[in-house]
Order: sequence, then C-alpha cells, then structure tokens
Amino acid sequence: MIKNIYKWCLASVLLVGITSCELDREPYETIEKDDVYSSSNSLEALTLGNYAILKGKGIADGWSWVNNFYRFGEYAGDNVALSGSTTDPLYYIYNYKRQTTGYRKQAVWTASYKAIVGCNTVIARAVEGESAEIDHMIGQNYYLRAMLHFHLTNVFGRPYVQSPESNLGVPLKLTNDVNDQPTRSTVKECYQQVVTDLKKAESLLSLEQTASYVTKEAAQALLSRVYLYMEDNDNAIAYADKVINSGRFNLLSKDDFKKYPKYTPDENSETIFALRYVDGADNPGQWDNWYTFSGMYAQVDAQGNPSLQGSGWGELYASVTYRDIVEEWADDARAAFVTAMEIDKNADDFWGVWYGLNSYGSNDSEEMKKINGLLFHQDSVSADFSTLYQVLSHDNGSVKKEVPITAVVDDKRGVTNYTVTPYQINKTTGSTALLGDPVKLRITKKLATRQTYPKYFITKCSGQENSGHLWSPIVSRLAEMYLNKAEALAKKGDVGGALLNVNVIRKRAIGAEAEYTTADVTAEVSVLDLVLKERRLEFAYEGHRKFDVYRNNRVLNRTYPGTHLRGNDPFFEVDPFSNVIIEYLPESEILAQPDLQQNP
Repeated sequence: MIKNIYKWCLASVLLVGITSCELDREPYETIEKDDVYSSSNSLEALTLGNYAILKGKGIADGWSWVNNFYRFGEYAGDNVALSGSTTDPLYYIYNYKRQTTGYRKQAVWTASYKAIVGCNTVIARAVEGESAEIDHMIGQNYYLRAMLHFHLTNVFGRPYVQSPESNLGVPLKLTNDVNDQPTRSTVKECYQQVVTDLKKAESLLSLEQTASYVTKEAAQALLSRVYLYMEDNDNAIAYADKVINSGRFNLLSKDDFKKYPKYTPDENSETIFALRYVDGADNPGQWDNWYTFSGMYAQVDAQGNPSLQGSGWGELYASVTYRDIVEEWADDARAAFVTAMEIDKNADDFWGVWYGLNSYGSNDSEEMKKINGLLFHQDSVSADFSTLYQVLSHDNGSVKKEVPITAVVDDKRGVTNYTVTPYQINKTTGSTALLGDPVKLRITKKLATRQTYPKYFITKCSGQENSGHLWSPIVSRLAEMYLNKAEALAKKGDVGGALLNVNVIRKRAIGAEAEYTTADVTAEVSVLDLVLKERRLEFAYEGHRKFDVYRNNRVLNRTYPGTHLRGNDPFFEVDPFSNVIIEYLPESEILAQPDLQQNP
C-alpha cells in the first residue's frame, strides 16, 4: 500500500517555485518532475505539490481528495435527500450500504497517503531554523499531514468518544521510507499524532498568507476542532480564542454571507483556510460542471445561479428536516443556499407540497405504510390559501377531496405556518379516511420534480467568481471558532457562555431578535441541543454533519423523504454505535497489506 503510494507521489507533488504574489494568483501551479531538483525552491515546489494532490486536476477530478472527502461528511448526514435512483456510487455512502470496493473511498485513501508521503519528504529534507520562510514551509507540511490523518481517522475509525484506546484508526505514515508500511494505530494514537503535528505546525508557521494557504491560525483552528472531537473542552476553547483574538478574520455581514460561495478564499475575511480552485484553470471542460462535488446538488447556469436548464445532475436535494429548521425565521441567511425550483415563477396558481401516507394497499405491511408515509405529494391550492385540492388515486381511478388549510401567523419570526389533515385512500377498495395528525404544508408555485421528489437545489458549493459550479472547499472559517467555543462551554455547564457564542452566529444569520436566552433552555431542549442545531444550520454542506452527530453519540434521524428508505432494511435511524457509521477500508489495501485489519 504505502510502498506504491510513495512511488506515485513524486510524480504528483513536484511544483514550481514561484514568488509569493504569484502563489496568490495561481496557487499550486505544477512543473515537470525533472525540473524540480534543479530548482532552488524545490522544497517549496514539493510543498505546493502536496496542496495540488488534494485538489487534483480540477473541480471534476473524480480521484481527487476534495471531490470525495466532503461527500462522506454530507451524504451520510441528514441535510440531504437523494431523489430516486442514481448511477453514482455516492448511493452506498448515502444509504449506509457499505462496500469494500468503490472508487470514492479508494480516492480518499490514496490521495491522502500520497500527500502525506509528500509532506514527509519535505519534513525529512528541510532543515529547521535556516529561515522563517523554510520554517513556515515545514509547518505547512506538518499541518497537511495532521489534517489528512485526522480526516482519515474520522472516515475509517470510530469517534474519539467511543473507546479510543482500543478502537482502530488508520496507519500513521510518518516517514518517506518506501519500506515503512505501518499497520493501523488506535484512534487515540491517531489523535495524539494529529495534535503533535498541529502544535509543531503552530510553532513553525509565522508568515501571513492568504486563506488559500496554511497559516498559524489555520493550525490553531484545526486544533480547536480536534480538541472538540476529543472533548478536551478547555483546549477547544483556548485555541478558538487564539484565532478569534488574532484580529486577522471577521465574520461577513448578513448580506455578504448570503454570497459566501461567490468569493474566492483570498477575498473572504471569514475564511481561515480553503483549498483554492481557479476559474479557467480548474474548470476548462464542458463536463466539469457536471462531475464536480456540487454537480449532484444543483443545476446551475454559467454564473452559478440555480437553473432547471443548467449544468449539473441536480439529484441530491436539501432534506425536509433541514428546510424545516432553516425556514423557522423569514430571513435566515442560511436559507439563501437552498432554492425551491418553481416551474413557472409567473404562474397564477399555487400548489401545496406535503408528505404523508396518501394511499396504501390492503396487504401493505406496517413498514411499507411507514415508508409510503414518507413520500412527497403536490396538490393545487385555492387562491386564498384556504383549501388544498387533494387528488387520491386508486386501482379504478381517482377521487378529489377538498381539505381545509390551517394558517398560523408568527409575527415575531415573520412566517406563516400552514398545516392540513389530508385523506388517505385504500388503493384496492377506494375507501378514504382522514389521516390522524396534521402535516406541514409548503405553499409555492408548482415545483419541478425528479422521480416525484420536489427539486430543492443546494448552491452553497457553486458560483465562485460567478462561474458555474466553481467552488473552493472550506477547511476552516471564523464562524466555527464561535460554535466550537459554544459547544465546549455547553459541555462544561456554562449555559450563559455557550449562548453568548451561539448568538454571535444567530445575530449575523437572522438578527438580534433571534438570539437565544436562558428561557430557551428547558427540560426538553438542552443548551447542547441548541448549539448542535446551530452547527447544523451554519455548516450544512461543508462536510461536518455526519461527524457532528456521531461524535456526540447522537442518533441520526433519517425519517424523512428520500431514497435511503428504498430497498431492503432501510435505515430510519442510525445508531452512533452501529458498525455502519465507519467505512470499510478499501479492499485493495487489505490485499496489498494483509496485516491491515478490516472494519467490522
């Protein structure tokens, strides 16, 4: 495994030594490998090559680290819903039907270790103390090695809070020796090495660079997250404070935050570190906007705006449970990244979208009724929003029912909440009856659908520089520091401190009227519940969600519409102690190195 990766890596990491201003303009630019050892800046070139391995050959490189890692954090969470069948292997991540093969996990593994070996090469060859520039470069490689070992451990190992001394993580590759092929370390050992590397990086990183490159604050930000995952709450707070108090970063305004993906990392005051993609260089092909990570989330026009005629597959939508919380307030800035795709915005008629058990067969099992109760329906609505005209189909035709709509106005939040108690029909006999409980109704113009699923496009990963699905994936941003602090303080029992930090983010996203008070903390809703809800709102589609759920030993609730409920033994809920929350190691790695123990 490691031996092959070492052979591959030299051809992949050799990059040109160029001035800092050129780096900011064309990050991670490559040269031929024969030129690198004659370059006076060969170590810098190797360092830039390690960045380049992570981003691959462009936004559509199916074997890049970026194009695959973020899928594991989001597809296995509860912020997305797959609309019907797909040929993309994302299906096995999304529905927890693990496989020992599959190129997405293989790509994450291979790209990670290629870059790690590249980092080890620089660390072994460079001499500390020769100059601030060389020390800074060494520090970047310690950071990248730590980041990759950390993410690998989270994908292939159990959460730190679950017996880290005995649960297996991943091999810790700490040399560039081709014969050094380590077996799996424990989760605790992996985290200890990550902390050691990040602290070393922090001590060496002294130069200011743009957010496209690793800096001291990037190391501190990742340390805050690592300590949070370890539930070392004091250190999570301390390192978050280091970043906040550095004065180098500022939260975007509410209006600018709605345009977050439009900005490059270098022009965004909130981004601490992101992997930069460059317009033109990284998306030159006509299919690039289809095969990138965000191509599954939406179809977009040339400027990155959602469009039913645009580029991209647009098969994976915002889940109804995410939309429920992001729509609680009329003007939550996070809602700007989800678009209901209306067929005709100028149409005069309105439609109601809801989900529930519309029809059933006489011999349907209770599980089948439960699954069918999580299907979407779209029926016309009267002009005054008082009546839903529900159409129910049965074996011999259909019937139409007029269902009263209940409207509840919430002046404080600026929203009107609609509910209905719809009918259900026995498909065999044609008999109808009212459903027992009211269901939520969303009233819109008629929505486009895919395999009956309304299209709610996600555009948080599209439109950089107004260019299609171009995106520079965020590793760390300032908002995370406030929410890391909030979570750590909540776990320390400091309710006031936790709410103070959560409210920094809520005030930016919604306004002062949405700030929490101690009255919002009840026997049913803990302060930690409020913090984790805010993390879900804030970091949706940035690769956090799966890990945030399971590292807190929470059950993932998948009881909402989506094709994760199709097939045999669907998961309505996923227990944090289930085997399925960690990926199998790629089978090819087990075959190449038999002493690697496979996950259960």
